[in-house]
Amino acid sequence: MMKKTQDTVKSIIMKTIVSKSVKAAVQNVNSACVWILNQPEPPKELKKFRKF
Repeated sequence: MMKKTQDTVKSIIMKTIVSKSVKAAVQNVNSACVWILNQPEPPKELKKFRKF
């Protein structure tokens, strides 16, 4: 019983981390750096998250 509870909690935590990571990636890819010359090129995989 305890193992099942631990697996459930671990699953919920991992889903939350993934969700927050995707939201951070979306926010990052849809914004621009104020210092345009220092902004590194984002990975090509992030282009699918663009909303404009």
